Amino acid sequence: MSLPPGILSALHVFDAVARLGNFGVAGAALNISQSAVSHRIKQLEATLNVSLIRRTTRHLELTREGVRLASAARVALAEVSAALDDLKEEKSEGVFVLSVLSSFATKWLVPHLGDFYDAHPNNSVSVMAQDKVVDLRLDPVGGGLRYIRSPPSGLHSTHLCRDWLVPIASPSLFRDGKIPTTAEELMAYPLQTDLGGVPADWGYSWKNWFQAVGSDFEPDPIGPQYDRTDIMIQTAIAGHGIVLGRAMLLEQDLFETGLLVQVGKAIPSPASYYFVTLAEKSDWPKIVVFRNWLKAAMSESYGKITAQLY
Repeated sequence: MSLPPGILSALHVFDAVARLGNFGVAGAALNISQSAVSHRIKQLEATLNVSLIRRTTRHLELTREGVRLASAARVALAEVSAALDDLKEEKSEGVFVLSVLSSFATKWLVPHLGDFYDAHPNNSVSVMAQDKVVDLRLDPVGGGLRYIRSPPSGLHSTHLCRDWLVPIASPSLFRDGKIPTTAEELMAYPLQTDLGGVPADWGYSWKNWFQAVGSDFEPDPIGPQYDRTDIMIQTAIAGHGIVLGRAMLLEQDLFETGLLVQVGKAIPSPASYYFVTLAEKSDWPKIVVFRNWLKAAMSESYGKITAQLY
């Protein structure tokens, strides 16, 4: 069935009247006069040949037909509005909102974003850096970067790269200039613990590192602890102890500036980095452009880092 001409604009006015319960208030919300609202409602009733509103001197109320139409109109107009928003967001250029953990944003993403802008000058990334995982259906984001053991169910996931867990410290920690390289040598120094949202059963701990390198040493579980990886890395730079860090977050401090040095064998991380988005958004050009760049850039970083670790 084809819709009569002007029906959508009339339904828009009727929806406002039904929600707000007053012609004048509805007119103000729509930026039209009260008489224009009344005229549109009368036209709609004439087109449908039904009475939608009972008018009295003090208030108005919907008829049975009006209640039914108001319910359907609200749903339909919301779907149209959402579709229009999606069409705007689907463009290959413009702003893309990315959810990412604060530590990764600080230590890897921000230093590399300039390369993305050079390659895609008409695109922009709005970084939503948080210390919690957002709900992609409820929060206004296009996608997220997650450090997880396996792809989450219900989302479109792209594996980006793996990572290494590597003991690192500031050279200033070793006053005699001798950099430790074995598990036995590390035991003499404070061992910093990262609690940055990584579950305890992931094997992301000093105990698991010592086991992985063949040592039965069990470090004191009551020691310096931090709930953000970037803060923990800063404590290492300040010379407060040895940190078991993620290599992808150490690219600059370990390999470029020399603020940190590797002081023990790197072991594979139990988790990987994934880009996640809603299935219905996975082929949006704007998201495809950023996802492809991110995968290539992170894979390149991972390759360079792996080649320099022992």
